[in-house]
Amino acid sequence: MSRLLVKKEIVRGSLSIIIGLAIWELSTRLLLDNELLIPPPSSVLSSFWNLASSGELNKHLVATLIEFICGFTTACVIGIILGYLMGMYKWFDEVMDPWIATLYSIPIITVVPLIIIWFGIGIFSKVVVVFKITAVAIILNTAAGIKSLDPVWLELAKSLRLSDWQTTYKIRLPGALPFIITGMRLGVGRALLGVIVAELMAANAGLGYLLRDSSETWDSPKLFVTVILLAAIGLLSFNLIKKLEQRMAPWRQSAEWSSE
Repeated sequence: MSRLLVKKEIVRGSLSIIIGLAIWELSTRLLLDNELLIPPPSSVLSSFWNLASSGELNKHLVATLIEFICGFTTACVIGIILGYLMGMYKWFDEVMDPWIATLYSIPIITVVPLIIIWFGIGIFSKVVVVFKITAVAIILNTAAGIKSLDPVWLELAKSLRLSDWQTTYKIRLPGALPFIITGMRLGVGRALLGVIVAELMAANAGLGYLLRDSSETWDSPKLFVTVILLAAIGLLSFNLIKKLEQRMAPWRQSAEWSSE
């Protein structure tokens, strides 16, 4: 039954995309004479093919993916550890709270120039930017998940004489998992934002660099290629996080739609 539902979801999603592209193509061909405003999908596809065949797209896409994956993964690992400690120990939460509030309140666009000055325009500076903008959401959500754990489960752990490590592994982290996953989902969009802002300001490769170049040359099809690729990265990341949640917490099932 679940496979049938998945197939229906894929079919409906595919049909929605196809119909949307057809409407987009017809609308731009019939109603707009200037592709500078909104290029038709055929022009976007042609630009994508030219970029891919020349090797330029691969260079920029790989740079952005490396920066995104390294920064986001580091933010997840350190963010979960710090969030766990903040949720477990009141003194640690009080020590970290002003630092977290400061990091969260400072706009990323004001920090990027400093990070670029300190670490240069290479990949490492982009990783630092992604970490800065992503880690806070993961830290706060993890801490909230640890703090909101039902005391009944902790009493159960004591009655079963579980060690601190066993309680953490079997009770605390699974109980906080929905919060952690939410933090990771929020972090995906923030991580992509950080990468693009940093690449727009100073970079010699990446989708942000390609975005800036296409804007300066008024190349709308190339601009749309960049935007679509960024959306694809975000969508793929969301689905991977969803799969991770299903693997780590198979007991959590989304509510089914009342009608098909």
